[in-house]
Amino acid sequence: MASVDDHRRRTTALPSATTEYFAPELETIESYLETVPATIDPAAGDAAIGPIYGLPWFYLADLTGWRGSTLARLLAAERDATCYELSAGAADALPALWSVIDESGDGPVVLHLELQGEGGRIPRTLQEALRRGYTHTPDGWDEPVSGEPSNLHVVFTDTNPSKRLAVPLPAATTPTTGAVLSYAPRRSMLPERPDGTTMLSDPPALHDREAELEAFLLAALDGYGDDDARQQYVDRAVEILSITHSLIGKRDLLFDVSPRLALKYGTLLDDRSVGAATDRLGRDVLGQVPQSPGSEDIRATLRDLLPE
Repeated sequence: MASVDDHRRRTTALPSATTEYFAPELETIESYLETVPATIDPAAGDAAIGPIYGLPWFYLADLTGWRGSTLARLLAAERDATCYELSAGAADALPALWSVIDESGDGPVVLHLELQGEGGRIPRTLQEALRRGYTHTPDGWDEPVSGEPSNLHVVFTDTNPSKRLAVPLPAATTPTTGAVLSYAPRRSMLPERPDGTTMLSDPPALHDREAELEAFLLAALDGYGDDDARQQYVDRAVEILSITHSLIGKRDLLFDVSPRLALKYGTLLDDRSVGAATDRLGRDVLGQVPQSPGSEDIRATLRDLLPE
């Protein structure tokens, strides 16, 4: 069986600050995985509900586009597993999926997948692979696939959860189904069957989130720039992200402050000034705000934060 392409592999060596930032989520994941049996019966689960059933999987309502990917990598590090990221729209997505399934026969594997609909080729193929007991020879392959469902941890992320969470999901209380791990800032984003959902606590208030975000950024960017430059940059980054969160969060663009961009441009502090790094961060955030009459006040506020 062909190995998974290297460009799909994601590093699991993340800063300790990132692990601490996601401690509640990781604790919930580990608690759920303790309920997963050593061997999964392919006949278990209910094919009528959820995007996939009968294997360890997680569904993350992740509007920021950062939490899901990072959690998948942290989960892989916790399980001493390889982490892969697969785009459902890629032309070779299905062959790559079969390779990942085959690799699960040798040990734990974490697969991160961004959903592009309630169904799709990848979830359907996972269901079919499970039905066949993960022993199957795909069309055009000389070698059979032979994986282990309990070793394949699938992290589904979704940037459009307010619509998709209306679909009933499997109950996390049954060992052979999956878990939903997500903040739920609005009642409308709860699944129709919330009793079967592994739900985290509500998000902290914005003021508390700002303090949490500041501490995380300072720790994660330790070693980039001097202490004063790092503190100045983090102060401005928290301000930019908080304003974005508080102003457009209600419009489903963000419901959690994602530090991805702040981390990205904070790593430039060794080569660029605080103003230059902040300017690149602000313009990137500004570029994600839709250009419409209703967003002009938001855009003006963000522009005021950019260096002259």
